[in-house]
Amino acid sequence: MHVVVVIVSVRPEMLEEFERALLHNARESVARDPGCLRFDVCQQQDDPASWVLYEVYEAPEAHAAHRQAAHFLAYDRVAARAVTHKVVIRGVGKHVT
Repeated sequence: MHVVVVIVSVRPEMLEEFERALLHNARESVARDPGCLRFDVCQQQDDPASWVLYEVYEAPEAHAAHRQAAHFLAYDRVAARAVTHKVVIRGVGKHVT
């Protein structure tokens, strides 16, 4: 598995637009992107401008394809205006039993 964790801070005045774009991207990713196994979104409780995205793909190629999808590109246009800080962590997912 290919795991991507994204931590972003968003301009407060763009929170509603960002949230709409992000949730649409997450829903469409799980529904339509081959190899997208999971896409969770978390808004920090005490800081609504802070978000964590947890994405799981079958392979890095599935993640690369996701980044070319229309729903991602639409989200990315909003994020380009909204995001003030971003950290991306990529890793290999491990099953724990």
